[in-house]
Amino acid sequence: MKEYKNSIRNVGFFSALGEHELEMVSRIAYAKTFDKGYQMFEEGEKRDTLYIVLKGRVKVSVYDENGREYILDIIGKDGFFGELSLFEELSGFATVMTLETSDLLVIRRNDFMGLLMENPTFAVSVIRELSTRLRAANEKLKTFAFLGVEGRILKYLTGIGERSGVKVKDRVIIENGPTQIEIASACGCSRETVSRMIKSLVEKGRISVLKKQYTLRPVYSPQNRVD
Repeated sequence: MKEYKNSIRNVGFFSALGEHELEMVSRIAYAKTFDKGYQMFEEGEKRDTLYIVLKGRVKVSVYDENGREYILDIIGKDGFFGELSLFEELSGFATVMTLETSDLLVIRRNDFMGLLMENPTFAVSVIRELSTRLRAANEKLKTFAFLGVEGRILKYLTGIGERSGVKVKDRVIIENGPTQIEIASACGCSRETVSRMIKSLVEKGRISVLKKQYTLRPVYSPQNRVD
């Protein structure tokens, strides 16, 4: 239970909880391991569970009518997903799949709702986090509307760096970063375009790339508009 409590404490969703509340959450949670490439659920499937990533990574994707994948997010250690399904039975808006063997902490709706009703402080923390995620979604929409491809790619990598990167002086290092196919899906372009834009960003000194490690240089605010 102690290791669960420590993991829960690092998640913004639960950051306002005291020791007693963290202990309560850890008691209703359990860990489960998913193999690489495991499709946890599909778009449209009913869900009732919150997941916290203890180890590994998962991707959240949607597909258009032609079967093209668009990656909405890649979630790593201490990230979470499925929170809205804890409040009511909803059909998931996206497909979630593991990118590597992953250990996830699982919390079911019935247990979670009981905790909310018993703890108003916890309920307020939940509302704040939902608001933060809504703002992030709106920011992503604005990014796609006003930035060109190079700007979208850099914005996407910067977001990953903010969530899971390691800051070293004025730079941010992303270990085991996304593939070019994943970047293309997230930014609405082809893999070939991603390759050209990454090369351009490297030449400009904005980033450096070593296999799957990305190093982001000081803040860059691209002015290019929609291509």
